Amino acid sequence: MGNTKEIWVSKFGGTSLANARQIGKVKDIVFADDRRKVVVVSAPGKEHKEDTKITDLLLNCHKLVEKGKSIEEPFSIIRKRILEIARTLQVGAHMEAELDTIAARLPQEKTADYAGSRGEYLNALMIAEFFGATFVDAEQIIRLTADGRVDEQTYAIAAEVLKSIEGRIVIPGFYGRGPDGGIQTFSRGGSDITGAIAARAADADIYENWTDVSGIYIADPRIAQKAGPVPQITYREIRELATIGASVFHEDAIAPVRTVGIPINVKNTNDPYAPGTMITAERDSTKAHLVGVSGKKPYRKLVVEKFMLDRYPETTQGLHALIARKKLVCDMVIDAFDTIVMYLSSEMDDTEAVALQREIIEALDIDSCQISEQLVLLGIVGEGMAREPKLLETVCRTLGTLDIHPAVVAGNMPIKLLLSVPLGSYATAVNAIVDTIVSA
Repeated sequence: MGNTKEIWVSKFGGTSLANARQIGKVKDIVFADDRRKVVVVSAPGKEHKEDTKITDLLLNCHKLVEKGKSIEEPFSIIRKRILEIARTLQVGAHMEAELDTIAARLPQEKTADYAGSRGEYLNALMIAEFFGATFVDAEQIIRLTADGRVDEQTYAIAAEVLKSIEGRIVIPGFYGRGPDGGIQTFSRGGSDITGAIAARAADADIYENWTDVSGIYIADPRIAQKAGPVPQITYREIRELATIGASVFHEDAIAPVRTVGIPINVKNTNDPYAPGTMITAERDSTKAHLVGVSGKKPYRKLVVEKFMLDRYPETTQGLHALIARKKLVCDMVIDAFDTIVMYLSSEMDDTEAVALQREIIEALDIDSCQISEQLVLLGIVGEGMAREPKLLETVCRTLGTLDIHPAVVAGNMPIKLLLSVPLGSYATAVNAIVDTIVSA
């Protein structure tokens, strides 16, 4: 990268790289600004809706190997897709040999990590050649722990390699080297994490994350048509939205850059001049108090009551043990002197809910047990929450006109208001809240 004063790391997702035409768009974006020095790429995504992703095909190959079956059928599809991209880009004279090597090695690999990583590897090889850039294998610069976390030594290793290279660099996402010396994929977060690691190692000024949407939306646009992208959002706001079901940046992909304060710009490959969304450590919340609405579903609200419950810890322990035995996920617990409230993330139907209620009553010495209808936990997030003292009143009044009566789950958190609404009212509630925020 030489002595360039400003460096941007740009990560492109699978939909941005689905075919040669899309890769051509990516090249135009990268070469439009000399600051885009490091490019991280995913495996090719679906070219058509009915397609199977390259990574899924590779993982299917691994499953077939485990069953002692031939990988010829899925691998022939992989071969065709990769070679078609290479021919159209007029690169990859060696791609047949690379594919042959992978096909021969797949039956020898005990884990799915090698198979799952090869889509990114092949795509990065082709794109590096197409760009006239240097290919740097993620296995060379990223070290992972046994449980899939980034080993801290990664940053020093990656920095030394990246800073020694002149010109542009292309890195495959999604994997690194595990403690056993073999290839290991990220358990969560995918290529976004690779981009964040590269940004930190390169001392980047900006980490660009290119997708097929023009930023992070105030709500799911498939539900709320008035929901547009927000211009700026903080790391903390992103984290809060993710906890309530928003499909936003994964926390593991934020951690490497958050530590050193590198902003993330989420942009659209198909609309490159749109500003997208900047993710930063801080923002001026006086300009926009609230940035997001999202919901997590389905839930059941479990309420157990017993007079002087706080004096009977064995009852509380027994309830938690029973919930654990039933393999139910409890995302939130609210304890009071005589009451325990649990929000259970569960698909249980009404018959199962009644059975659980009966089991709790029979197993524990309690006064009462109630289990609600299916609910959505609905969150409103914003660093300017303190500037919205009447938000709860406004939301409840607005939803009330629609015959939706929310319950407050948590109303005193610094940047999040958490409500519950009936599952069937979710879309209506989100639209009403978005309308309220947009018109504010």
